[in-house]
Amino acid sequence: MRTQIALFALCSTFAGTTALAAGDWKPLPVSDAGFKPDVTVSALVGSMDPKHASSAAFTGAELAFNCLLIQPPSGVIRSKISIGQYDHGGLKLTTYELNPRWTFNLDKDLSVGFGPGIGYVDAKAGGQSKGLWAGQLGADLDYRIGMMNLGLAARWQGTQNKQLAAGYKGADNLLIEAKIGVNF
Repeated sequence: MRTQIALFALCSTFAGTTALAAGDWKPLPVSDAGFKPDVTVSALVGSMDPKHASSAAFTGAELAFNCLLIQPPSGVIRSKISIGQYDHGGLKLTTYELNPRWTFNLDKDLSVGFGPGIGYVDAKAGGQSKGLWAGQLGADLDYRIGMMNLGLAARWQGTQNKQLAAGYKGADNLLIEAKIGVNF
């Protein structure tokens, strides 16, 4: 997993550097007088499919806002910070994630975003508890209805390959979720 995380970081750095050099990116948009953070707070519910257990319910919360550090020449980078939990079949995962999404409007109120992320997973199995660093890749679809936000998201997460308990090594998982939130 260390190799996967190192390659992920290297590719993300290369892609980010290339994109910055290729376009008219806006550094520190938060310093602009007209900057709007466009904050959304959402409740999450979905299905997580970890590699060592069957699919089961996942619940959580997400805070999303326009990135304060950089914005691309087209679209918007949305910073999405989330916490969530899966507890099934003797495996309990609590995820803490930062998932920036390069987001584009498909319509006035409908947007799609994709991107990488980093995370930390508190994994418990067989009476053992381990903290695992993670990298993820995901996509989101969001629909705004006034102050309400409805969304769908999917992401794959790869974690460190630490031994948790007998039969449990690492906590790689796939997550499909729906969200309902409030736009501020």
